[in-house]
Amino acid sequence: MNRLLVLTLLILIAGCSDYQLHSNVDKENFETYFKPSKVTVYDKQQLLDLEYTVLGAVEGSSCQIDEIDLPASEAEARTEARINAADMNANGVVFQSCINFERDESCVSNVICYGRALDVAEPIDG
Repeated sequence: MNRLLVLTLLILIAGCSDYQLHSNVDKENFETYFKPSKVTVYDKQQLLDLEYTVLGAVEGSSCQIDEIDLPASEAEARTEARINAADMNANGVVFQSCINFERDESCVSNVICYGRALDVAEPIDG
């Protein structure tokens, strides 16, 4: 009985061995998916105890194009700003403001976040 069960299990596993997994993750853009995680968001108070260099201004936007789309979000705008900071080789960002804009001809709702890309020095333990 055990042999029959093991044999059946092996046949089932072998039958699925040529199954190919299809994913929506694009291998060509794999690094882009993780760019925001390379940039830490700091608040102004945290920067008082850190050494850093301002690399430049960054912004990110979120636009709801059609009524059926998800509304524009501050989280999406901040993520886009973090991607832009990573493109500047920043490892940190501090946000100045996020602004919700009124409906216009291009966006049903629109959020734009503004910040500064930072190169934050690693703290030296000692």
